[in-house]
Amino acid sequence: MDVTSNTIEELLSDESFLAWYFKTDPLATEKWNDRITNDPVQRKLAEEAVQMLQTITIKEQSVDIQRLNNAETRLVNATVNADADQRLAPVVAIRSRKYKWWAAAAIIFLTSVGVWQYFRTTGKLAIQTAYGETRQDVLPDGSQVMLNANTTLNYKKWSEGSDREVWVKGEAFFHVKKTAQKTRFIVHTGNFDVLVTGTQFNVIDRNNKNNVLLKEGSIIIQHEGQEVHMKPGDYVEFRDNGIQRREINNAPVLAWTEHKFIFEKTPMKEVATLVTELYGVKVTLADEASSTDSISGIMPNDNLDVFIQALEASKYDVVKSDKEIQIRRK
Repeated sequence: MDVTSNTIEELLSDESFLAWYFKTDPLATEKWNDRITNDPVQRKLAEEAVQMLQTITIKEQSVDIQRLNNAETRLVNATVNADADQRLAPVVAIRSRKYKWWAAAAIIFLTSVGVWQYFRTTGKLAIQTAYGETRQDVLPDGSQVMLNANTTLNYKKWSEGSDREVWVKGEAFFHVKKTAQKTRFIVHTGNFDVLVTGTQFNVIDRNNKNNVLLKEGSIIIQHEGQEVHMKPGDYVEFRDNGIQRREINNAPVLAWTEHKFIFEKTPMKEVATLVTELYGVKVTLADEASSTDSISGIMPNDNLDVFIQALEASKYDVVKSDKEIQIRRK
C-alpha cells in the first residue's frame, strides 16, 4: 500500500521521493509526478521539500561502508522511536539490503532539527525543475534565469570580483546582469562554455542537443581552443565535435519561455522525443504514417493533457496510460 507523507521531514526520509528528486528511478518519477498532479496537499509538501533541498549546500565527502551502515542504522532507529513515541503516522518500511547508498550517505548530514539532506555537487548550490515544470529565479548577482522542465542549474558561491560560473543540464534562458567589476558570467555545458558580460540568451544541453541562441548583447562560445563570437539573432550548435552556426527561426527555440510549442514541419519523431524529455513519459509512434509525419502549429507546453487534446484535435489518435503515450495517425 502506498503511504502518503504528512510532513516535510517524512518526505526527506522517503526513498522514493528522493529518487524522484534526484531522477534516479523512473518508477518513482512516475509515482510522484502522478501524486503531485492529483493531490494538492502532497504537491504543496513536495514544493516545500524541493525548495529546502535546493537551498542546502553540502560539501561532498567520501563515505566508507561502515559510515553508511551506521547512518542507515540511525535512520531506522530514529524512525522506530519516533513512531513509538508519537504514533502520529505510519512507519514506511526500509528495505535494508536494497537501500540506496546515496540515501544512507545523506543521513550522515543530519541537521540540528533532525532533517537530513544530500547534494551530489561539491560545494555547489542548485536550482532544479521536475518534469512538466518551468521556474524563474534570481541568482545572487541579480541575473535572472528561467529553467525549462527537467533541468538542473548548479553554481558555486561567487566571491566579489571573480567569475560567476554556472553549470546547466537541460535548458535555460538567462538575462545576465552586468557587475561594477565587469566580471564574466560563464555557462558551462557538456561540450562548450558560454562567456558573457551582460546579455540575454537561451542554452540547451540535453541528450544529443547542445546549442545557444543569442537574443540580446554579445557572447563568446569556447570549445577546445575554438571561439565563436555571437551577435543578436545568432544560433550555434555543437555538431561533429565542433561549434557550427545555423540559420533558424528563433521563435520556436524561445517558445517554451511563453509556455508553448511552435512547430514548423517538425518531424513527429522529434515531437515524441521532446515530450519524453519534458514530461518524463515514454512516447510511442504506433504506425509508419505517424513515424514519418510532421506537424506545424502552436500548442501549449505547460499541461500534458491539454497538449494531447491539441494533437487529437488535429489528425492523431492518442492513447495515454500511466507509463506511456501512444500516437497513431487517424
